[in-house]
Amino acid sequence: MGVRGLTTYINHKERAFLQDFLLHDCCLVIDGHSLCAQLYRLLNCFSAFGGDYDKFFSYVRNFFKNIRKCGITAYVLFDGSYEHRKLRTAYSRLRSKIFGASKLDPVTQGSLQIFPLLIRDVFIEALIDMNVPYTVCEFEADDEIAALARHLNCPVLSYDSDFFIYNVLYVPFNTLDFKPKPVESDGKKTFVLECKIYKVEYMLKNFGGLKEELLPLLATLLGNDFVEKKVFRKFFSQLKLPKTKKKSNDQQKCIHGLFQWLQNETLESAIEKILGRLKKRQKQRVLHVIKKSIDGYHSKHCRSLKYFNLTADETPQSDWQLSEEFERKILAEDDENEKDENVKLENSEDENGKAKNGEDEDTNSEIEDVSSENEEVCSENDEEIEKAEEDEHEVTDIEDEQLVLGVPEWFADGIRQNRIPKAYINLYTHHLYFCSPQAEDYDDEDSFLCCLPLLRYAFDLLTDFSEENCIYVSREKNTSYKRIFVGNELSIPRPFEIPFCQLTEEQFKTCFELFLKEHLKELDLKLVETLPSNFQLFFIAMLWWVAKCEVPLGNIHSLLICYVMLEAVDEKTGTFRGHFQFNNRYSKKVEELKRIASTLNFDENELFLNKNKVQYEDSLIAAHVLLKHFEIDDKIRKKPKSYDSKKMHSFAQFQCCLHHINSLNILCRNPFESTKYSKSFNGTFVYNIALKVENQVDPKLFLEQYLRGANTVLMFYKSLCSIYDKCAEQMGLTTAKWQGKKKRRRKKNADEEEINFIVKGFESEVYI
Repeated sequence: MGVRGLTTYINHKERAFLQDFLLHDCCLVIDGHSLCAQLYRLLNCFSAFGGDYDKFFSYVRNFFKNIRKCGITAYVLFDGSYEHRKLRTAYSRLRSKIFGASKLDPVTQGSLQIFPLLIRDVFIEALIDMNVPYTVCEFEADDEIAALARHLNCPVLSYDSDFFIYNVLYVPFNTLDFKPKPVESDGKKTFVLECKIYKVEYMLKNFGGLKEELLPLLATLLGNDFVEKKVFRKFFSQLKLPKTKKKSNDQQKCIHGLFQWLQNETLESAIEKILGRLKKRQKQRVLHVIKKSIDGYHSKHCRSLKYFNLTADETPQSDWQLSEEFERKILAEDDENEKDENVKLENSEDENGKAKNGEDEDTNSEIEDVSSENEEVCSENDEEIEKAEEDEHEVTDIEDEQLVLGVPEWFADGIRQNRIPKAYINLYTHHLYFCSPQAEDYDDEDSFLCCLPLLRYAFDLLTDFSEENCIYVSREKNTSYKRIFVGNELSIPRPFEIPFCQLTEEQFKTCFELFLKEHLKELDLKLVETLPSNFQLFFIAMLWWVAKCEVPLGNIHSLLICYVMLEAVDEKTGTFRGHFQFNNRYSKKVEELKRIASTLNFDENELFLNKNKVQYEDSLIAAHVLLKHFEIDDKIRKKPKSYDSKKMHSFAQFQCCLHHINSLNILCRNPFESTKYSKSFNGTFVYNIALKVENQVDPKLFLEQYLRGANTVLMFYKSLCSIYDKCAEQMGLTTAKWQGKKKRRRKKNADEEEINFIVKGFESEVYI
């Protein structure tokens, strides 16, 4: 989550804390979630249409190509499960995401940061494609990232203010220019990335007297996921805020005041004064938080090393320790110490950094003067404080236990070896699954609800069918959230009376197949297996979607033609995405190819399912017609209100199905090849094609005419359609008639209607 306000504080004093740096020929530890988010923000994709995953895939690949060109070896780490302390933050963020996603449309998509559902999976696809090593941590990755960077003595790339506090070299993402620059060194040409780097030494130099060991206290005091800042309101009420001519908000003054106060403290004296302002029941918890923060600041213990095939460091752990006597003394103090004035905060230093001696009456009165102001700055109103204290009291016992929560070795290794999908980590650790707000119809039900049987089965497998409920945190229609208890009424019979961790590869595969047979009755897996291997799960997800939701026929064909375009046509023509550029280059050739094209002869008994047999010339004809659909349609640009959220809702449901069919497949040790989302789904393209065919009685016939001349492309598409038709017929699947956006009729004035009735009722027809 980061230290609130610290990034802004550092940016305002950039010259003091950040130095120019040339990044090349070194290791680089990367915060995966942070980099994924920052790259997506820079790309400016069309989020309102559900994710242009092919574009994002190419963008991530280019980033890591540039990294590699500069001789940089990247190691990427991702967060795993929420720690219990972060659940409250997760709920809070979810409400914000739901509100933002509900406002998402082609106009607002540039300003609202809503990430498509499959964006992190596509990011990992790019890492695998580029052979960049990565791992998913069991819980939050920050400590692991810092420890690995210390082990390799290399920088961290992220955009998280926590790394200003960790004892690591840190490159903030917003300072990185990731276009390689050539530099001459010793007569050799080297490529480098220009950036700015942060070192703890710069911080210590700026605040003379500040000890490095005190920096973790800053994060604790300013508020993090362990403990809220309001817990320290009494401490802050006696902290003198600096007077400054520059315009800065109260948080910035608070940070500066803390730095000045810490200049004159030792670790033990600072902890004593911090805890001295807390209630007895809070002291032990906050002390535990402080110790954990300091330990994370110094620790070199890194479980990720073995998953990167790196040798563990034999050097001993850091030698910092609070004395047992000091801890006993602090925790033994009773509640009366809160009122005791013997332990007072020393005054902040003056602007030159020199401490004032003595505590005269003027100083005390000065502290009292700012006391009321700081109460307003650093705390909420009384009702909120009381509520927060009640919440803390309720979760304290659980939280203390969860702070040191571990997971079974089989589960931890499963996460690291990508056998436990990220979607199901919190499902096991907290029996909890949060919705991912997407571009959908917020007047309709949550698009994920069609996937609850998938979620329940994954939960049953992970918990050996021993738990009665798991919780799905769903969105409400009013842009809030609600908790849905997913009970065992959605469970299916247990396939094997063996613990999950002891199942064999064959038994895992059987688990997946039994689930499909239970929910998709009459599904012919032999027929599915005739499809291209990377399309089989995509196809199963389509069948689930049609079986569980009301899906128009046009939406199904838009997905099929999207797969053909991304998987077959792109491979022949190259990944063009500018149709004007393509047409300028190939328009004459395409016209000639259309002129000499033969008539399409398609035999359903001889299916054309090998994408490699699609001809280059046919791909040019198809690309000439289809490339424009990767851009926002002109009608929507001119009339943003024509954006159809109901259509988006249908595709949001499909993305949920696709995601969880693939996740369950991973959990069952991949009986089918995983779908490459970047090669099968582009939200803008799918939406535009669905718009094109929505009023067609026979979308397949329309697309055959639309792509006339691209014979092998059409044969590939029609072969996919043929297998879908057979499966749908066997399973008794039906499609819904598309109900487009309802046009609002203007209400006529009642008097006007009455006059019209009278006139029309009595007027004579006159012919001239």
